Amino acid sequence: MMVKNINGFTQPITKLVELNTQHFETLMASQKKAAEDYRSLVEQRMLAAKDIKDPVALASFVTDQMALAQSSYEKMVANSRSMFESMTGYNAEVIQLFQESSSQLKDEIAKEVPAKKNK
Repeated sequence: MMVKNINGFTQPITKLVELNTQHFETLMASQKKAAEDYRSLVEQRMLAAKDIKDPVALASFVTDQMALAQSSYEKMVANSRSMFESMTGYNAEVIQLFQESSSQLKDEIAKEVPAKKNK
């Protein structure tokens, strides 16, 4: 048996490939930006630390670093939450595409079966 309307069957697969590509490009861009931001921050803080001469200033610097570390942690948690929500939405779209693909294939097969019986 051969499905005549192969485009109807392959369209959801094509959509899935596009969705995968878009999803992973978004994740990679987000991870790249986070890494670049972190690198820049570390470079700035290292430059600031080399000029500290007295203990009071050093204590203040350490306090600032603790606040910065807490802020960075909170940002990572927020990013993780956002990534999780993105993955959940992505998963729902993938499931929908597979359901569409399966439904379209069944429809095409159903069209072919009566055509063969009438011959």
